[in-house]
Amino acid sequence: MKKLLIVLFVLGISLQSFAELSEKDVIGSWKYEVEINYEIMTGTMKFEKKEGKLTGEVTTDMGDYLPLTNVKIKENNILYFEITPEYDVIKANLTIEDKKFTGTIGNYEGEIPITGEKSE
Repeated sequence: MKKLLIVLFVLGISLQSFAELSEKDVIGSWKYEVEINYEIMTGTMKFEKKEGKLTGEVTTDMGDYLPLTNVKIKENNILYFEITPEYDVIKANLTIEDKKFTGTIGNYEGEIPITGEKSE
């Protein structure tokens, strides 16, 4: 369970597109898919703007919920965020193109690919 949470939240998704990525492009719900130990794991990431900053949360299809921290748009249209389950830090770098994303999530043990698309 711990490894699943870690992988799901290290959704390091490198988001590069030809147009500059804006907060407006990120805000909303995104379905994701990641393969962990030969199993496909799915869920939803939701991004919103609160008190002038991007925030978010991840909900797995198994019912687990984790808040996203340090959500920001970096150079080269990369959406970056962190998830902190059980004393670990999972870092995500996503590249968004239109209504789809690709990227990586990971921690000190390594990174894995993640993909997804906007659902609303």
